[in-house]
Amino acid sequence: IRMKQEKIQKHPNGFTFIELIIAIIIVGILGSMAFTRILNNLNPIKVRAAIEQITSDIEQTKALSMAQHDTITIAFNITNDSYSIYNGPTGNQTIMTDYPGSNNGTISFDQSEYKGVDISGANFSGSTQLSFDTWGNTISGGTITLNTDNIITVQTLTGHWSISSQ
Repeated sequence: IRMKQEKIQKHPNGFTFIELIIAIIIVGILGSMAFTRILNNLNPIKVRAAIEQITSDIEQTKALSMAQHDTITIAFNITNDSYSIYNGPTGNQTIMTDYPGSNNGTISFDQSEYKGVDISGANFSGSTQLSFDTWGNTISGGTITLNTDNIITVQTLTGHWSISSQ
């Protein structure tokens, strides 16, 4: 009787453990490079979102001043990259703790969706406060600067704003 001899393969089909580890390391390196690149490209989007937030709040405070027939003020805090909304005339202001989208009347750019956005300056005739009178007119126009090169200009009286980049 003749016995068939089966050929035993020394290398079975499939990947070795070392090959799998190398493939996982390569995928990890490529993934971390892509993630870093995505994070670097998010900053202009965050700045744009911050500009939208500020200009929306300018429009809303202007409307609130007319609706409540009261002075409404946006007070910018450059140090904390935030701003707060107040009602009442200068010298007798109270923070609007129920202002929409705020945390007790304060909108902070230290939150994750705005992380990396810096309020570099706010100047309204030497003040950091933008106020609307009872008729919705700006008491004093000026500028708000984000990340040193995005400028929101608010016109005196009308409160119309425009955006420019340096």
